[in-house]
Amino acid sequence: MNLRFLVTPFGILIGIAFTFAILNFFVKYINKVYINKLGNDKKDLKQIYRTFMKPIVKYHKIAGILAIIFLAAHFYATYSSGRIKFTGVIAGIIMLIVVILGIYGFKISKNKRGAWLKVHRILAFVLLFAIALHVL
Repeated sequence: MNLRFLVTPFGILIGIAFTFAILNFFVKYINKVYINKLGNDKKDLKQIYRTFMKPIVKYHKIAGILAIIFLAAHFYATYSSGRIKFTGVIAGIIMLIVVILGIYGFKISKNKRGAWLKVHRILAFVLLFAIALHVL
């Protein structure tokens, strides 16, 4: 069965889920570097930012899981229509490793700030470039 018409929609859904997931890093970084250093006179701004930040942090794991589910569907649709690209396979493998590291860190690791987290973050940024290369 040719599922070619599903390739692009699943790719877009992967992009949306991954973008939401990687926002976790950026909102936490901005909070740590800028928002936490604001004085008490900027209390309202801090509250607004943290209200914006809260759902991104809360749903980070769900976004990662959705990204890998959409990846599986995207791969199946691509494979069934004979449109496999090497760049997509590489990006998919990197995403799979990022998700596995996230699950490892959340469920298995006793060290919540261990080396796995650094690799998880670095590979997430490598994945940005792999996805860009795949799409272009």
